[in-house]
Amino acid sequence: MAGNIGTVVGFFKKMASAPLYYTINKYVCANEFRYGNLVGTDDKGNEYYENNDYFLGRNRWVQYSEPNWFILKSDASDIPAEWHAWMHYMTDDTPVTKPPADRKFHMEHRPNMSPIFKERYTPSTTTKPKIESWTPMQSKKIE
Repeated sequence: MAGNIGTVVGFFKKMASAPLYYTINKYVCANEFRYGNLVGTDDKGNEYYENNDYFLGRNRWVQYSEPNWFILKSDASDIPAEWHAWMHYMTDDTPVTKPPADRKFHMEHRPNMSPIFKERYTPSTTTKPKIESWTPMQSKKIE
């Protein structure tokens, strides 16, 4: 079900199965009420849903573990790589049904820190500048 009927039905289904703040938070973030089957959760507590009654491209979504009320704390970089593949239709298998292979070179997922001023990456250089800044000499006072 998509459209207005789907949102109204979704609202009542979500109200029956979830707390009120969850439903309001979802409306604040996405401007719509969605309902679907819980497919799995990741290690940070994000919940992944699917409902094939919606259009392709709109039938998979994530509910972040931290609610976004007025300041959006969550963004797309909070999704780990294995769930990213499922969210973007690279695979139909979720990491719950088919866990990814452990590799030596895999690192723990970290979200993008660019929006946080204190933790963002600032490049530094070790080369000398080619242009030196000019500082005017102070003229001697003529007495």
